[in-house]
Amino acid sequence: MFPALVLTEEQLRDTVARLEAADAFAFDIESTGPRRGHPVYNEVTWISLATYGFACSIPFGHPNGDTLLAPAVRRKDRATGKFVTHPPLWDAPPKQLERERVFEALAPLMASGRTKIAHNATIDLVSVAKHLPAIPAPPYHDTIVGVWILDENLRSKRLKDLITNTYGVTYDREETGKAVERHSISAVGRYGFFDARYDWLLYRRVAKALSAQGFDELMDLEMQVLEVVAHMRRDGAHVDTAALQRLADEITPVLDNARENLYAAAGRIFNLNSVPQKQQLLYAKPAEGGLGLKPLLPTKGGEAKAKLGAKLTISDYSTSSEALEPYADQPVVQALEAYQELERIDTTYVRSYLGTDDKPGVLINDRIHTDFVQYGTRTGRFSSRDPNLQNVPRPGEKLARQVRSLFTATEGYRLVVADYGQIELRILAHYLGMGALYEGFWAGIDAHTATAMQVFGVTAEQVTKDMRQVAKAIAFAIVFGAGPARVAAMAKIPLAEAKRVLEVHRRQFPEIYRFRESVIRTCRSRPDPHIVTLLGRHRRLPEIRYRNSELRALAERQAVNSLIQGSAGDLIKLAMVRLHRQLHSGMRLVLTVHDELVTETPAPLAEECAAIVREAMLGPDIQKLINLPLTSDLVVCDSWAEAK
Repeated sequence: MFPALVLTEEQLRDTVARLEAADAFAFDIESTGPRRGHPVYNEVTWISLATYGFACSIPFGHPNGDTLLAPAVRRKDRATGKFVTHPPLWDAPPKQLERERVFEALAPLMASGRTKIAHNATIDLVSVAKHLPAIPAPPYHDTIVGVWILDENLRSKRLKDLITNTYGVTYDREETGKAVERHSISAVGRYGFFDARYDWLLYRRVAKALSAQGFDELMDLEMQVLEVVAHMRRDGAHVDTAALQRLADEITPVLDNARENLYAAAGRIFNLNSVPQKQQLLYAKPAEGGLGLKPLLPTKGGEAKAKLGAKLTISDYSTSSEALEPYADQPVVQALEAYQELERIDTTYVRSYLGTDDKPGVLINDRIHTDFVQYGTRTGRFSSRDPNLQNVPRPGEKLARQVRSLFTATEGYRLVVADYGQIELRILAHYLGMGALYEGFWAGIDAHTATAMQVFGVTAEQVTKDMRQVAKAIAFAIVFGAGPARVAAMAKIPLAEAKRVLEVHRRQFPEIYRFRESVIRTCRSRPDPHIVTLLGRHRRLPEIRYRNSELRALAERQAVNSLIQGSAGDLIKLAMVRLHRQLHSGMRLVLTVHDELVTETPAPLAEECAAIVREAMLGPDIQKLINLPLTSDLVVCDSWAEAK
């Protein structure tokens, strides 16, 4: 039997005493059940803990002892014809403590002011919250967030990979945590013990590095964000199930039509899920059956090959929307983008919500408990998963509105939806500190209107809808480094006209282009090339010095984009923390997407909640960070779609 197992009351009392004597402790849970990865609905069967000179694992419901009676067997099921793996058979487990008793003993520690340490902490915090009076109290230290702040370019942030790379230790080749119920009690105990012990050691190392590099304040903000995210994941967002089923019925024929249009544009049928076939279609020479487009953006594998000086082939280039931006006027690319957008909606917001025969849906009790990943991008903005809400389409087309209309207020509640007004352009103007864009914001003129006025030489009253669309496309080009082809496609104008308006824009807004060059120059000149966002976050871009022109150009675009988007991410995270602290009486933040916050509130308190949201996003303590006025578009509504 693994010696660090806690199986008796005496051992449990000793564990609590050791943790009470410390100012911080690490913890890690193991879970089972059909939703083992879902912290709101999983079945917690283990908790492992570690602190100064101590670590242990506590089972409460593990089904196996240590003697293997029969190994796992893979057999063909006669009824279905499918192969089924039957789990190994073990002897009976030793007597274990009751789950309720373990959490009763740990509850005071979880509610205390001791620092709680975990790796990808929202899973552990929300999982144990089911068995405690509340989510464990801050302060927190999430080691996955800490290592991300120190190096956002890390290929893997998995705890076991970090431990192997940091300490040269590999302790779980069997991937025990994926199915703890298949392993012996000692094997799981050892695995949990090492998870907690090494996460404790990693915490000590990461905390020291964060302080040494001046990131304590940024880490403190991210840990306050972690508290908000844990509550959002636990509470979830309400979804109209009947509307979701109607959308599922409607999208199928639309998707079929888009697929046929793509095949017609391409002149042949091909596997839409095959990246190699898409690469062949787009980048192969016409004599070889392709369009002959020049590939521009390498895949991650292509980047790695380029760094080694290897010659790239078409299979090393991306077919993503970003990669195809310069070819947005090509009929095949347009058809491909249209199909992929519809397919993404179907996959992400219909099938994954409702579930399929092979995978249960993410919709449970009419609520979706999204994992908002604060370390999910290199710029500092959120990503999300299970399901991904960052790709929820903005209203415009019918299907896009239908997706947003799925998210509704619970009966007796209302939604308060607030979106920062043109935040990326405001941040750009903040850094410029001068020029027509900056002065336009101070005069209360919409940024796209201000741009259109200068580019087309008209007054604000003379700016048309089409002019504003051109201005929007120019703004996209500035922030994301897109070229004339993308501007032409977005604004629905000829390529020659797009080139002309971009040249006019360069003459009318020279400070923007000087700023871009200054950002790139400053980034390149630093010993470790990086940009620094509004709240001190670093985006490291070593590729900005590469000889490979494609990788270097990509890094130059990312330098400007990361400064603007990363600073926007700083503001929205700060606003979330401020909002969470002020909400009360059943109010709760349920969604964050880009620069938007969605709060659910009891209907009688809607106006009070709206005032709290405004102050959180625009109050003096956040306004002081930007040297021009922040604004927020705020709507009280019953459905997310009504906010736009």
